[in-house]
Amino acid sequence: MSSGNKDLIVLFPGKSYSVDSPLLYYANFKYWAKGYESIEINYGDCLRKNLPQNEAIENIKIHAHEQIKDMDFSKYNEVLFVSKSIGTIIAGWLTDKLDVNIRHLYLTPLSGTLQYIKNGKNISIVIAGTKDKHIDASVLSEHCKREKIKLELIEGANHSLEIIGDINTNIDILKRVVELL
Repeated sequence: MSSGNKDLIVLFPGKSYSVDSPLLYYANFKYWAKGYESIEINYGDCLRKNLPQNEAIENIKIHAHEQIKDMDFSKYNEVLFVSKSIGTIIAGWLTDKLDVNIRHLYLTPLSGTLQYIKNGKNISIVIAGTKDKHIDASVLSEHCKREKIKLELIEGANHSLEIIGDINTNIDILKRVVELL
């Protein structure tokens, strides 16, 4: 990567978690305040076609790759991928396709993301809830430990990193997550 004078954050939303939802909105806001440029990956209608999840993910990969394959990443000092849920699979996959040094912040990864959460992949942190029904917290914990990846598990939090019905705790969780990013 050349010594450009800009930084870039690329946001990968979840299936039902847009870039305007709290975790991604405030991650983007935090890095915007630091002077980062921002790109939001969209999945077009790939999730609206009622395809099996594996097929939808393959379509999303192609759609996301089309959006950034011709970008000149060399003008950025840092390229940061912040991804949530299904977006963690897409961000991990794209890293393998692009010849770019990318730093990752993975939020509530799916089990299909584990293949990308590897030592040496420039992963700053993985954040998940202990009550996330999309990935077993103990499996994620063991994987991150084995790969020497920093993991923050939020006790009692679900896939949205929230505890249903507890607004004050949810605000505290959001603040904690944004500080960790």
